[in-house]
Amino acid sequence: MTGEPTERTAVSYLRALAGDPPLDVAVQRLAIAAACRGEHLTEVAAFEEPDSTGGRAFLEMVDTLRTTPGMEVIAATAMVFGDRVRDRARRILQLAALHIPLRLADGRAPGDALVAAWAERGPEERRRERAREGMRRRALRGEVLGRAPFGYAVSERQLVPDPREAATVKRVFAMYLEEDEGVRKIAKRLNDEGILTRTGRAWTAGAVRNVLRNAAYTGLYRRLGVTVTRAHAALVTASQHAEVLRRMASRRTAPATQERREYLLSGLVRCGYCGGPMIGARRPGEGAEVVEYSYYRCQSATNEGRCAYHTRRAEALEAAVLVELSRSTGPAPVAVHTREANTHEARRAALDRTLDHMLERRAAGQWTDADLVRRAAPIVLEQLGMEAAAAFESSDPVAPEEARTRLLDEWDDLAFDDRRALLQHAVAEVVVTDDAVRVARQR
Repeated sequence: MTGEPTERTAVSYLRALAGDPPLDVAVQRLAIAAACRGEHLTEVAAFEEPDSTGGRAFLEMVDTLRTTPGMEVIAATAMVFGDRVRDRARRILQLAALHIPLRLADGRAPGDALVAAWAERGPEERRRERAREGMRRRALRGEVLGRAPFGYAVSERQLVPDPREAATVKRVFAMYLEEDEGVRKIAKRLNDEGILTRTGRAWTAGAVRNVLRNAAYTGLYRRLGVTVTRAHAALVTASQHAEVLRRMASRRTAPATQERREYLLSGLVRCGYCGGPMIGARRPGEGAEVVEYSYYRCQSATNEGRCAYHTRRAEALEAAVLVELSRSTGPAPVAVHTREANTHEARRAALDRTLDHMLERRAAGQWTDADLVRRAAPIVLEQLGMEAAAAFESSDPVAPEEARTRLLDEWDDLAFDDRRALLQHAVAEVVVTDDAVRVARQR
């Protein structure tokens, strides 16, 4: 029995494109309308960028679709998502990471459009690729590209053990394998003994874990898809490294895919004892009814073992912040430093480089579309969050005092995202100790 086609809803995304000939918005609307008829789609809204570079309409569209699941996005061509291939890829992968279906009116699959665009990119992009191929040839000869991993130095383009760092690497493996110490305890012991990383920072659980996972310590060199065995002197045996990976896998109790959590004070709250950030976490409650509750904990205590383990229940801490904001006077505002802005720019550049590498692997056939979407999701979602924050800061006229007033008057009625955005305007930092909460306001 043949039924009527299921009617689906979609929103359209449009951006005027220069070129010869140009693809203006009116032509795009015609193509989208025809595609909607052929695919039994009902267009319920349109998001058009106000200028050729744009981006704000895309952010508004994503916000709408996050709160209205089940709708699709339709665009005339992948080119509307960006003039550069990387920009198009970022947008398309952001939609995929958010599980928002995308359809192109020109009939091409989004993944195919990206691969084709990568192959057709301009001379400058191709020059970068040729440089990369030269680097691959150097890697095949065992020549070092980039920085040496901790434990090694570079001599005549080859990795050689650094005596001090190599001793630390061997000790980390011994503590893990022979003394059965966990990564947090190893980090704490190294920090207690004054042993620092190469950059002069304290060890964290993540830094220790990176050492233990790095196959370079077995003499293996991997770079740009090239693998060279016995490329340099090993610091541990292959069997030791394999045993580390086996134990790590057996100790991993968290599921591979976890639900993403957001915390109201993320990025604002820090420990009053060590100055480190406090991060949000969740834990099952106790008693007959197991209820999950949220709290903030000192990151230095968790990852570096450099601070006593201080925690605050999220609900209580957020209420305390509101109380502090209600006081007529408060601590002096904290200025935003240029160094923070520079850090954000460096992070954006690093994310772009990572995305470029992922696109190259997809174009080379090393990954499938599904591989690319899965691996790129954390990267492109972080970029989306950074872009949304920047757009909010640059356009929203809410002054700190106005934000404070709205928080006090509308706290219970505000949506989570609105409450968090107003807190970013009103609060510079929240400093927490066991017996006090200090709120510094924005200028």
